[in-house]
Amino acid sequence: MFELMKRLWRNPLTAFYIALVLLILIAWEARAFLSLALFTIIFIYLGNAAITRIEGRLHLHHLWATLLVYLLFLVVLVAAFSQIIPPLVSEAAHLPHTIDKIIVTYPQLQTMFTKMVKNLSQNASVISNGKTLFTSGLGQISRFSSGVETILLAFFFGFIFNLTKGQLQVFAHAFTKSRFAGLFVPMGQLIMKFVQIFGTVIETQLLICTINTILMVLGLWLIGMPSLLILGIMVFFLGLIPVAGVLISLIPLSIVAFVTGGLIRVIAVLIIIVLIHMFESYFLHPRLMANATNLPIFVTFITLIVSEQIFGAWGLLVGVPLVAFLLDVFDVQLKPKHVAAESKDA
Repeated sequence: MFELMKRLWRNPLTAFYIALVLLILIAWEARAFLSLALFTIIFIYLGNAAITRIEGRLHLHHLWATLLVYLLFLVVLVAAFSQIIPPLVSEAAHLPHTIDKIIVTYPQLQTMFTKMVKNLSQNASVISNGKTLFTSGLGQISRFSSGVETILLAFFFGFIFNLTKGQLQVFAHAFTKSRFAGLFVPMGQLIMKFVQIFGTVIETQLLICTINTILMVLGLWLIGMPSLLILGIMVFFLGLIPVAGVLISLIPLSIVAFVTGGLIRVIAVLIIIVLIHMFESYFLHPRLMANATNLPIFVTFITLIVSEQIFGAWGLLVGVPLVAFLLDVFDVQLKPKHVAAESKDA
C-alpha cells in the first residue's frame, strides 16, 4: 500500500489533479468575489493584448505603453458616457410634456388611468406588493452602485497588474523554486490555461457586441430614431453585460422612442430588440463561441443554457470557457493534433 502511494505521488498527473481540486475549492470559497475576479481578468487580458501591440508597433517602454493604453480606456469610457447621459436626461425632461400632449389628444386615457389608480389604491395586496417592489428597487439600485464600484476596482487592479507585470513574473517564478514547486507549477499552468481560454471568449463577446450594435443601429435607423451614434455607443457598452445589458438598454431606448415617436415607435423598438436578442441567443452566440473554443454548436448551446441556470448572467461568459478548460485538462482533443499543427503553421 505504501509503495502504491509513493508511485501515485511520483506520477505527474497526481500533482496536476490535486492542483485542479485545490483551485476548484478556492474558487468555490471565493465565489462572492466572482464578479471582481472576472472583471479583473477581462481588464488584464485586454490591457495586456493592447500593450503588447503598442510596444511592438511604437517601440515604447512598457511603462509608457501601459499608461497610454489605460488612459485611452478612460478617455473612451468618459467620452462614451458623457455623450450618452446628457441626451437621455434631456429626453427624459421632455417626457412629462409629451405625456400631457398625448392625454390632450386622447382624453379617454386619463379616465382609464384614474380608474386604474383608484382600483389599485383600494386593493391591499397591491399596496403590499408595491412596498415589496419598492424595497426590491432600492436593493437593485444598491447592487447597481456596487457593480460600478466592482468595475472601477477591477479596472484599477488590471492597471496595477500590467504596470508591474515584470515584478509579478519574478514573484510567481519564485514559487516554482520552492519546496512545493510540484504543486505550484501545475496550479500556475491551469490558471494560465483558463485565462487564455476565457480571454478568447471575451474577444468573441466583443465581436458579438459589435455585430449586435450594427444590427441595432440599422434597425433604429429604419424606424427613424434620432441620435443613432449615441444610442449605438450605449448599446455596445451595455451589450458587454450578459443578459442584463439588453434589459438595461431597453429603458433609455424606450424613453427616446416614446418621446420622439409615441407608442408605435416603442413597439417597433421592442420588436427590434426581441429579434436581435433571438438572433444572438439562438444563432450568433452559439456559433461564434463554438468557433472560438472548437466545441460543437449543440454542445455550446446546451452549455449556455445550463451555465446560465447555474451561474446566472455570468454563466453566459463563464460556461463555455469552463467546459473548454475542463476538456483541455482531461486531454480531450477536439481537433486532431496534426490538424491543429497545420493551422498553427498556416
